[in-house]
Amino acid sequence: MKKAISLIVTSFLLSTVNADDHGGGSFVIPKDEVNETLLKGLTNLSEGRTVSDIVVRHVDVGEEYLGVSVVQRSKVEPSEVETGIAHVDLDEIYYIVAGEGTMVTGGGFVDPTETNSNLLGSMLRGEIKDGVLQKVEVGDIAIIPKGMPHGWHEITSDTISYIIFRGDPNEVMQIKNSAD
Repeated sequence: MKKAISLIVTSFLLSTVNADDHGGGSFVIPKDEVNETLLKGLTNLSEGRTVSDIVVRHVDVGEEYLGVSVVQRSKVEPSEVETGIAHVDLDEIYYIVAGEGTMVTGGGFVDPTETNSNLLGSMLRGEIKDGVLQKVEVGDIAIIPKGMPHGWHEITSDTISYIIFRGDPNEVMQIKNSAD
Protein backbone atom coordinates (compact mmCIF):
# COMPACT_ATOMS: atom_id res chain seq x y z
CA MET A 1 0.00 0.00 0.00
CA LYS A 2 2.84 2.42 0.82
CA LYS A 3 4.24 1.83 -2.68
CA ALA A 4 0.85 2.61 -4.24
CA ILE A 5 0.55 5.86 -2.25
CA SER A 6 4.07 6.88 -3.21
CA LEU A 7 3.45 6.06 -6.88
CA ILE A 8 0.23 8.12 -7.02
CA VAL A 9 1.71 11.12 -5.22
CA THR A 10 4.91 11.01 -7.30
CA SER A 11 3.00 10.59 -10.58
CA PHE A 12 0.78 13.55 -9.76
CA LEU A 13 3.68 15.75 -8.78
CA LEU A 14 5.82 14.79 -11.77
CA SER A 15 3.18 16.42 -13.96
CA THR A 16 3.38 19.76 -12.13
CA VAL A 17 6.17 21.78 -13.65
CA ASN A 18 7.22 25.35 -12.85
CA ALA A 19 10.16 26.70 -14.81
CA ASP A 20 11.09 29.12 -12.00
CA ASP A 21 11.72 26.44 -9.37
CA HIS A 22 13.80 23.27 -9.16
CA GLY A 23 15.74 24.01 -12.35
CA GLY A 24 12.64 23.56 -14.50
CA GLY A 25 11.89 20.10 -13.12
CA SER A 26 8.90 18.77 -11.26
CA PHE A 27 8.02 19.13 -7.60
CA VAL A 28 8.59 15.83 -5.82
CA ILE A 29 7.45 15.04 -2.31
CA PRO A 30 9.56 12.14 -1.03
CA LYS A 31 7.61 9.27 0.52
CA ASP A 32 9.54 9.75 3.78
CA GLU A 33 8.09 13.27 4.03
CA VAL A 34 4.58 11.99 3.30
CA ASN A 35 4.98 9.29 5.98
CA GLU A 36 6.37 11.81 8.50
CA THR A 37 3.42 14.10 7.82
CA LEU A 38 0.97 11.22 8.30
CA LEU A 39 2.58 10.47 11.68
CA LYS A 40 2.50 14.16 12.69
CA GLY A 41 -1.22 14.26 11.88
CA LEU A 42 -1.88 11.22 14.04
CA THR A 43 0.09 12.90 16.84
CA ASN A 44 -2.13 15.98 16.44
CA LEU A 45 -5.20 13.77 16.90
CA SER A 46 -3.71 12.05 19.95
CA GLU A 47 -3.23 15.51 21.51
CA GLY A 48 -6.97 16.19 21.40
CA ARG A 49 -7.64 17.57 17.94
CA THR A 50 -10.46 16.01 15.94
CA VAL A 51 -9.01 17.13 12.57
CA SER A 52 -5.43 17.60 11.38
CA ASP A 53 -4.93 19.25 7.94
CA ILE A 54 -1.25 19.73 7.13
CA VAL A 55 -0.20 21.39 3.86
CA VAL A 56 2.78 19.47 2.50
CA ARG A 57 3.21 21.60 -0.65
CA HIS A 58 1.42 24.50 -2.29
CA VAL A 59 3.13 25.44 -5.52
CA ASP A 60 2.76 27.81 -8.45
CA VAL A 61 2.27 25.76 -11.61
CA GLY A 62 1.67 28.70 -13.93
CA GLU A 63 -2.04 29.34 -14.35
CA GLU A 64 -2.86 28.31 -10.78
CA TYR A 65 -1.52 26.82 -7.61
CA LEU A 66 -1.75 23.15 -6.66
CA GLY A 67 -1.70 22.01 -3.07
CA VAL A 68 -1.05 18.65 -1.46
CA SER A 69 -2.18 18.13 2.13
CA VAL A 70 -2.37 15.23 4.54
CA VAL A 71 -5.60 15.12 6.53
CA GLN A 72 -6.60 12.93 9.45
CA ARG A 73 -9.87 12.85 11.33
CA SER A 74 -11.01 11.11 14.48
CA LYS A 75 -13.92 8.68 14.62
CA VAL A 76 -17.33 10.23 13.86
CA GLU A 77 -20.59 8.67 15.00
CA PRO A 78 -23.53 8.91 12.57
CA SER A 79 -25.91 11.80 13.06
CA GLU A 80 -29.46 12.43 11.90
CA VAL A 81 -28.41 15.91 10.72
CA GLU A 82 -25.72 16.03 8.04
CA THR A 83 -23.32 18.98 8.25
CA GLY A 84 -20.38 20.03 6.17
CA ILE A 85 -18.58 22.68 4.18
CA ALA A 86 -18.15 23.81 0.58
CA HIS A 87 -15.02 25.55 -0.70
CA VAL A 88 -15.72 28.60 -2.84
CA ASP A 89 -12.35 28.52 -4.68
CA LEU A 90 -10.89 25.03 -4.23
CA ASP A 91 -11.44 21.77 -6.09
CA GLU A 92 -10.36 18.75 -4.03
CA ILE A 93 -9.35 15.16 -4.71
CA TYR A 94 -9.22 12.85 -1.67
CA TYR A 95 -7.10 9.69 -1.77
CA ILE A 96 -7.92 7.49 1.24
CA VAL A 97 -4.74 5.92 2.70
CA ALA A 98 -6.00 4.53 6.04
CA GLY A 99 -9.36 3.96 7.72
CA GLU A 100 -12.89 4.04 6.38
CA GLY A 101 -16.14 5.89 6.68
CA THR A 102 -19.12 7.39 4.90
CA MET A 103 -18.96 10.79 3.25
CA VAL A 104 -21.92 13.03 2.51
CA THR A 105 -21.52 15.02 -0.71
CA GLY A 106 -23.75 17.08 -2.95
CA GLY A 107 -27.20 18.35 -2.09
CA GLY A 108 -27.48 21.87 -0.76
CA PHE A 109 -27.17 23.86 2.43
CA VAL A 110 -29.96 25.01 4.72
CA ASP A 111 -29.11 28.61 5.74
CA PRO A 112 -25.33 28.34 5.22
CA THR A 113 -22.84 30.47 7.12
CA GLU A 114 -19.96 31.99 5.15
CA THR A 115 -16.55 31.80 6.82
CA ASN A 116 -13.00 32.51 5.78
CA SER A 117 -10.04 30.32 6.64
CA ASN A 118 -6.40 31.32 6.24
CA LEU A 119 -5.73 27.75 5.18
CA LEU A 120 -8.65 27.15 2.77
CA GLY A 121 -10.08 30.55 1.87
CA SER A 122 -13.78 31.31 1.67
CA MET A 123 -16.16 28.50 2.69
CA LEU A 124 -19.82 27.87 3.26
CA ARG A 125 -20.78 25.62 6.17
CA GLY A 126 -23.95 24.29 7.66
CA GLU A 127 -26.62 21.62 7.46
CA ILE A 128 -26.64 19.62 4.21
CA LYS A 129 -30.00 18.56 2.74
CA ASP A 130 -30.37 15.87 0.06
CA GLY A 131 -26.69 14.91 0.09
CA VAL A 132 -25.50 11.51 -1.14
CA LEU A 133 -23.96 9.06 1.35
CA GLN A 134 -20.95 7.21 -0.07
CA LYS A 135 -18.77 4.70 1.76
CA VAL A 136 -15.02 5.10 1.30
CA GLU A 137 -12.10 2.88 2.24
CA VAL A 138 -8.36 2.60 1.63
CA GLY A 139 -7.56 3.11 -2.04
CA ASP A 140 -10.76 5.04 -2.88
CA ILE A 141 -10.59 8.46 -4.52
CA ALA A 142 -13.26 11.16 -4.16
CA ILE A 143 -13.38 14.20 -6.45
CA ILE A 144 -15.11 17.19 -4.84
CA PRO A 145 -15.63 20.21 -7.13
CA LYS A 146 -15.56 23.72 -5.67
CA GLY A 147 -18.94 24.74 -4.31
CA MET A 148 -20.06 21.15 -3.52
CA PRO A 149 -21.22 20.57 0.06
CA HIS A 150 -19.25 17.75 1.71
CA GLY A 151 -18.67 16.28 5.14
CA TRP A 152 -18.41 13.05 7.09
CA HIS A 153 -21.58 11.19 7.99
CA GLU A 154 -19.57 8.57 9.85
CA ILE A 155 -15.97 7.48 10.34
CA THR A 156 -16.08 3.85 11.44
CA SER A 157 -12.37 3.39 12.16
CA ASP A 158 -10.63 5.16 15.06
CA THR A 159 -9.14 7.57 12.50
CA ILE A 160 -9.19 8.12 8.77
CA SER A 161 -6.20 9.45 6.81
CA TYR A 162 -6.29 10.85 3.31
CA ILE A 163 -4.15 12.88 0.97
CA ILE A 164 -5.89 15.87 -0.58
CA PHE A 165 -4.85 17.39 -3.88
CA ARG A 166 -6.28 20.93 -4.12
CA GLY A 167 -6.55 23.07 -7.24
CA ASP A 168 -6.23 26.70 -6.14
CA PRO A 169 -6.62 29.07 -9.12
CA ASN A 170 -7.11 32.17 -6.94
CA GLU A 171 -4.22 31.49 -4.53
CA VAL A 172 -6.38 31.47 -1.40
CA MET A 173 -4.35 28.83 0.48
CA GLN A 174 -1.31 29.38 2.68
CA ILE A 175 1.86 28.57 0.75
CA LYS A 176 4.43 25.96 1.75
CA ASN A 177 7.04 25.32 -0.93
CA SER A 178 9.42 23.09 1.00
CA ALA A 179 9.63 20.91 4.06
CA ASP A 180 9.83 22.71 7.41
